Amino acid sequence: MTMYKTGIETKQNILDCAKELFYKNGYKQTSVQQICHAADAKLGTFTYYFPKKQDLLSYIYTDYMQKCVEYVESNIKKLSPPRQHLYTVMMYYGKLYTDPNITSFHQEVMEIGSMNVWFHDSHVLISGYSGRATEESDDEFYDLCVQADNAVRRELNLEFIDQGKFTLSDIRELMHKIYMVNARLFQLSQEQTETDLEAAYQFLCKHQDAAIRLL
Repeated sequence: MTMYKTGIETKQNILDCAKELFYKNGYKQTSVQQICHAADAKLGTFTYYFPKKQDLLSYIYTDYMQKCVEYVESNIKKLSPPRQHLYTVMMYYGKLYTDPNITSFHQEVMEIGSMNVWFHDSHVLISGYSGRATEESDDEFYDLCVQADNAVRRELNLEFIDQGKFTLSDIRELMHKIYMVNARLFQLSQEQTETDLEAAYQFLCKHQDAAIRLL
């Protein structure tokens, strides 16, 4: 039991040190060696938990996304899957763009062609509003949803960052652009999407001080 607890603590220490270095120096300027030095960990220990630096990156984003999911679930009950998706993504962006260092880090990450920091569950929103089955066994439709959604997010987020405006109302506009594209692509109800986006935005405004951070 002690060894297991030590392993958990070691992994968390590596994560904490990596986040601190990423926050200060960015992704490209932070090496695995620097992380190991800060965490007082050997390279073999690092690669045991994270075989590549990008695996660490994936873990950080997945953990951040999960915290957004859990926060929404703990603060509002009985949301349908499509609405829970919108609330979660609104919180995700709302907290992602509140700190210049995190925004700069996120921009670096988006420039990594093989790195996907978006949402693999976009089929939940699309299938929920279109009446299609939500099972991922519909591989062709599911892949189309994910690929189209990821491409839209990447381009609109890069454009958003270039504008240099990160107020909550700017984030609402970013969300509106993304999901209106989805509505057109997949023939969803624009009226319903806009109604749920506004509700998700009001949730973000009410919870903008939530203790959720990427780094």
